[in-house]
Amino acid sequence: MFFFLTLYMQNVLGFSPLKTGAAYLPFTAGVAVSAGISSQLLLKIGTRPLIVVGNLISAGGLFWLSHIPADGTYFGDMFGGMMIVSVGLGAMFVAVTTAANAGVSADRAGLAAALMNASQQVGGALGLAIFSAIATARTTHLSEAHVAPAQALTSGFHLALLAECFFVLATALIALRTNNSRGDQQSAVDAEHGAVKAERVLEPAGLS
Repeated sequence: MFFFLTLYMQNVLGFSPLKTGAAYLPFTAGVAVSAGISSQLLLKIGTRPLIVVGNLISAGGLFWLSHIPADGTYFGDMFGGMMIVSVGLGAMFVAVTTAANAGVSADRAGLAAALMNASQQVGGALGLAIFSAIATARTTHLSEAHVAPAQALTSGFHLALLAECFFVLATALIALRTNNSRGDQQSAVDAEHGAVKAERVLEPAGLS
C-alpha cells in the first residue's frame, strides 16, 4: 500500500518527496493511537477478535483507496482511507505480536521473534512482487491503448490495491482459526512497542 500510494502522490498528484512523507504523518499517529487502545482491549477480549476486526477494518480502508481518481486530492480522496487502514493495522500489529509470543518459553522467545520478523520480510517481498506485477500489467495494457499516463498509472494502482483488499480479507478468515490469547499486562506493553517498531519499518522512507 505504501509503495503504490507513494507512487500515486508523486507521479500522479505531483507531490514532492517531502510532501509525500509528511502525508503519512497522520497515518503514523493513527497506528500509534490504535495500538495503544488495542493493547488494553486484548487483555479483555484476546488476540483473535483484534486480528480479525483489524484486518476487516484495513480491508475497508484499502477498498476505499482502490477508488482514488487520477485527478484526486489528498484530503478529498486519500485521507479517509489511509486513516481507516491505520486503525486496522494498529490493532492487528498488537494482536499478532502478542499471539506470536503466547505460550513461548523464555529460552525460545528470540526464536519466535525471529520467525515473526522473517515472515514479515518474506511476506512484504512477495506481496510487493505480486501486486507490482498486477499494477504493471494493467498500466501497460492501458498505455498500449493510448490512455493518458496518469489515468493508466492510477488504474494500475486501483487493481493492485483492490487485490490487496482481498488478500487482507483472506487473512481475516485465516485468523478465525487461530488461538485466542489474552497474554498479560507486560506482553500487552511489549506488543504495543512491537507495533510501533513495525510501523517504523513500514514507513515510506524505507522505500527510498
